Amino acid sequence: MNTQNEDMVSNWIKENGNPAIEKLTKVNLETATKVAALLKQKGLHADALAQLVDTQIAEVNKWLDGKHNFSEKTLAQIVATMEGKN
Repeated sequence: MNTQNEDMVSNWIKENGNPAIEKLTKVNLETATKVAALLKQKGLHADALAQLVDTQIAEVNKWLDGKHNFSEKTLAQIVATMEGKN
């Protein structure tokens, strides 16, 4: 792609947003909200989830803030962990 076309695309995205990124952001926030609600329902905090899924608390906080993508593996691990916590 030449520089002029790259600039046109960049300018269009700046003006109109990127629908794919906006959709992913929305999904991440919805997922984070559901995970946070599930934690609350189970009486758990982010640090407990971090221990249960063997990751750092900072990573869990990013998930819960909607600032980091949930991988399928991570979601499966969270679901399995939460199903085991009654």
